[in-house]
Amino acid sequence: MMILNARSVVKITAALALVAMPAFAQPETAGPRPGKYRIFTIPTTKGFPLFLGSFVLEKGGVYKAYLPGDRMTGEGQFEYHPATKSVIWKTGPYKTEKWDGRFVITREGKTHEIYLRPATRATNSIDAK
Repeated sequence: MMILNARSVVKITAALALVAMPAFAQPETAGPRPGKYRIFTIPTTKGFPLFLGSFVLEKGGVYKAYLPGDRMTGEGQFEYHPATKSVIWKTGPYKTEKWDGRFVITREGKTHEIYLRPATRATNSIDAK
């Protein structure tokens, strides 16, 4: 019979958690994944969310902004700050909008969201059509 100390139990538990984690899951400290994020504003009264456009995050801190209909409006640089879990738009069209936002991961890593303003968020979901 093997007796485990507390440190061994913690290591085994952490290893099992990593094995059980879906392949697409990552910690929020890693930042938003590259890809297309759709921007919606959530109405304060009854109604449907309003689609405002999208942006594409690329590796190397580059983003490209699009209006509805995929008309490009510009591009710029962004940074992710893991300590505050927020995206900072350094240059380009979103810097002037002051759309700095909190980053969260939901649905076991399937959805990445950047809160741009209180009722406006950008969403990247691996199962979005």
